[in-house]
Parts: sequence; C-alpha cells; structure tokens
Amino acid sequence: MVTRTWMKLAVVSMLAFASFFVLSCGDDDEENGGAAATQPAGGASGIAGESVDVLGIWGADELPKFEEMVKPWEDSEDASMDFTGTRGLAAILTSRVEGGNPPDVAIPAEVGLFQQFAEEGLLTPLADCGLEEEIKQNYPASFVDLATVDGQLYGFFMKADSKGSIWYSPPTFEENGYEVLTEDSTWDDLLALADEMKADGLTPWSIGLASEADSGWPGSDWLQQIILNMDGGEDLYDGLVEGSIPYTDPRVKQAWERFGQIALTEGNVSQGSPAGINATNFQDSTYAPFQEPPEAGMVYLGAFASSFISKQFPNLTAGEDFDFFPFPGGKVTGAANIVYAFNSDPATCSLLRHLASGEAQRIWVESGGFTSLNEDVALDAYPNASARAAAEQLLDADVFRFDLDDAIGGATQQAIFAGVSQYIANRDQLDTILAGVEATR
Repeated sequence: MVTRTWMKLAVVSMLAFASFFVLSCGDDDEENGGAAATQPAGGASGIAGESVDVLGIWGADELPKFEEMVKPWEDSEDASMDFTGTRGLAAILTSRVEGGNPPDVAIPAEVGLFQQFAEEGLLTPLADCGLEEEIKQNYPASFVDLATVDGQLYGFFMKADSKGSIWYSPPTFEENGYEVLTEDSTWDDLLALADEMKADGLTPWSIGLASEADSGWPGSDWLQQIILNMDGGEDLYDGLVEGSIPYTDPRVKQAWERFGQIALTEGNVSQGSPAGINATNFQDSTYAPFQEPPEAGMVYLGAFASSFISKQFPNLTAGEDFDFFPFPGGKVTGAANIVYAFNSDPATCSLLRHLASGEAQRIWVESGGFTSLNEDVALDAYPNASARAAAEQLLDADVFRFDLDDAIGGATQQAIFAGVSQYIANRDQLDTILAGVEATR
C-alpha cells in the first residue's frame, strides 16, 4: 500500500471551509445506541429483490464505469440500483426534496445543498448505517470534516479530481520545440506559449462550455484556478466561499478578464467564435489537440479528461501521446462527488457500504478517470502514468482548495455557470453579470 501524506491538504482545505462546518468529537455510534454497527453486510443483508434509487451526475462514458463498480454489489446481494444521471442534478434534487420524493442516495459534485439538507435534518447520519468509523479510518481527515455538519458525519467523498491540469500532445510539443510549463510558471508564461503557437499557425486552445443545464461550468473551473493562483489568491478564494468578499470585488473582475484573454482573443480558440465556445460540448473540446493534424495545442479540463481522450483515441498512450502540465502557479483546485442518503433502509446502507469500500472504488480507478480518496486504494492501482500523476497532484498539492462553485452550491452556483456563458457571448456586460451573481447570493 502506498502511504499518502494529507497534512498539508487537510490544513489548507479547511481554511476555506472553517465557517461552514462545526466539528464535534462526539461518538455518533454511542449516541445511536450502537445498533447500526451490528447491521449485517454482504449477502447476509437480506435485501434480495430490493432496488436503491440513486441520483447522480454521470452519463455517457462515466456511467458504464460507475455501473461496473456497482455490479459486484448487485450480484452478491441480488439487489439492484435504479440510477438517474443528469448534469442538472442540483435543480432536480432540490425539486425532489421539496416535493417529498428524495432519492435514497444522492451523489452530487457540490457541497452547498448537502450542508443545507443536513442542517434541515433531511439526511441520515452514516452512524445509522454503521459506517461512520470506517469512513473516519480510511478517508483523509480534511474530507471527513467537509462531510461533517453539527458534529454528525453525513457523507463521504467517493470520486475526486484535480482541476489543475492543462492537457497537451507531447509529440506536438516536441516537434515544435514548445516547453512544457511547470508549477513555477506564471500567467504571462501561459500567454507567451499561446502566442508562440499562434505564430506557428497552431490555434492554442480548445474550449467548450456546453453541458446541458449546467453549461458554463468549464469556464468556472478556469476562473477558480485563475483566482487561486493570483497574488493573494488564497484569501480571495476563501472570502468568496465564506461570503466575506463579494463577487463585485475588482480582483474577481480581473480574474474573469484573464479568462477573457484566453477565450476571447481572436485566433486563440479552435471553436472560432464566442458562439462556438458556448455551443461546444466540454467533452468534445478535449479532442482537438490530439487530432491529425492537431486542431489546437492545449485544452484545460480536470483530470477526468483523460478518460475522454483515451476512449476517443484508443491508440494513444497516456503519458506519452497525451499528458498534462500544471496550471501556472501550481496551486490546485479539485472536486469530489459526495455520497449521502435520505434514509437508513437496509438496502440503502448496504449500497453505501459498498461504494465507500476501497475494493469497489479500485474497479473504477483501474479503468481510468477516477481518483479515490480511500487510503486502501494504492497509487499502483492507477492504469497509467498520467492517471497516477493526476492523483499525486491532487493528494500532494502544497495549496489545495475545493472547487469554488461546488463549495457554494445552490442558486449562486447556477448563476456563476450562466454568467460565464453570458460573458463569453457579451464581454461588455461583465459588471452587470458579476452584480447579478452577487445579488443571487
């Protein structure tokens, strides 16, 4: 097993969330009488024929991998999962909860609604499923803290991704003499690299913002990386999460304008126009640097982009034919899907226990596009050098922050997404857009 050092991550990630969570040293198993801890596992669960309603974000390439991860549970328990995947999960989940019809299990990629539901008493503590101690033993303390509300542990983070990755073709860079950027590179270095590509007749960037109801989020990922890596970016980032700094702050506007330097400078983007950027699906945007001939030099997207590239170009080798370099400045943002339940039915608890296990998560890790936070999953389980590097970047970052809009969640998150698309369509409206986001908060 590979030992992972989480102290740095734990310290820095909690800075951004200190105002969100009140931590407790109480023993939830004791408070619940310890009864849940005796619930049988495996084939003894007595849930044959039952189905668990799960609401998550995955579709297309990711859903089959999740289903592969769940299949051993279905086979061993003679039970089933009824999964609904949507990129508009926040709106659908809110509607179902307000309508009194929540799913058994939700697996979103944001924590704002999670905290709200927990505070309203709508979620089941993991202690009720006998799962709390296992999570505390096998998961980093920083992420356990993020899933704790008012002293109760309500969820666990199952799938994580670094978002500090710029994907490129090593053969293209070598052929043209381009130097790969490092953690010590600057924003100006990134602009200079793009100019070098344009001078050679290669369009620097591919950017796609389309993603169903959540269109705009890939641009939000750009913004959070820009903000965190600015001078004083850590304090700015934390203030935006906590609400002590408004979205109308001049430094926030500067970050959006920097994104505009990339996306809205003529000749910079293979999609050709602002309308093209807004119309291009985020997954499709990852293909451009790896076409023959390449349609772009680089694409910025989280580590999960590796699975998109691998499937589209099965003959390419990760780490050789496609790879990533860190976002200038080296500070890393990342996201993770949090798993939580609205009941403690035996079938629900049984599925939670399976999803939390290192054995189950290793299935998706080995197939690519998944970084596990369970310390039972060793780095040598990752399928290639690129996947291992992405995991190490996330786990060993000197400065890490949880995805900015996911940390806020709810209507404000949706306002940010919509604002990004509006900015791409009409950059002159930036002040109005940022005021609108702040008004939504």
